[in-house]
Amino acid sequence: MADKDLIRQYKDTIVELTKEKEENFKTIKDKDLRIKKILIELEQANDDIQSMGRKINDLEIKLNKKQDLSKKIDKVLSEQSEKKVSDSVDMDEKFWYRFCHVK
Repeated sequence: MADKDLIRQYKDTIVELTKEKEENFKTIKDKDLRIKKILIELEQANDDIQSMGRKINDLEIKLNKKQDLSKKIDKVLSEQSEKKVSDSVDMDEKFWYRFCHVK
């Protein structure tokens, strides 16, 4: 009887260990799938960050060009304003000269 009990326990142990092994393989497979999914998400996030970095760089270049253009426009407007003031002063001097000398 002892041999039959040992054989039955041995078979039960084999069945239990086989089930445990299958559960462990399933757990490992599930974890591998989650890891792969996380790695894909991480790669996508890195791609997004690199893309945003390029877009930011492009926008900074455009901003610098616009700021340079704005400075040039301000300079031209300032020069034109100074020229108008200078011309106006010249006209006033001519007017007063003519006004004072015409009698």
